[in-house]
Amino acid sequence: PVLSDISFSIKGGEKIVMTGFNGIGKSTLLKTLISQIPSLSGSFRFSEQVKIGYFEQELAWADIEKTPIQIVSDAYPSLTIKDVRKRLAGCGISGKHAMQEIGTLSGGEQAKVKMCLLMMKPCNFLIMDEPTNHLDALAKESLKTALEEFEGTVLLVSHEEAFYREWTQKVINIEKKI
Repeated sequence: PVLSDISFSIKGGEKIVMTGFNGIGKSTLLKTLISQIPSLSGSFRFSEQVKIGYFEQELAWADIEKTPIQIVSDAYPSLTIKDVRKRLAGCGISGKHAMQEIGTLSGGEQAKVKMCLLMMKPCNFLIMDEPTNHLDALAKESLKTALEEFEGTVLLVSHEEAFYREWTQKVINIEKKI
């Protein structure tokens, strides 16, 4: 176990940030909360009304040769190509990048595609693992505005205090107990 003796609660609509040293277990905790990995001990529960949206910091894709248009179309087959392009453009993906293989795009462009997919998923509880890692200043500002305006709950892992200081209500600082 990386983390032990941690306890916290989050109320609906709260904006919470989790900080702590790299490698301490923040990402592992988030993956446990979304049931991507099993809990080694302890327990947690979400309200029945919670619909989770998750942003993973790793830029992993099932097929790195697919374009953002193909990725979004595969996830939402009922959308027209025009609608897919419009959604991608709304997240800052240019027409050129929308037709480029995802594996050839920069980290920032890949993160924007992930944001686009997340924005299309109905949710009221966002769990975001270092979403600003690959974003430029303009994209970070857009994300900050979107998270401020989001009416649901946000649990964010971040090391960038300037990004979250103004809009979060609580900071959970995870530190290893020696």
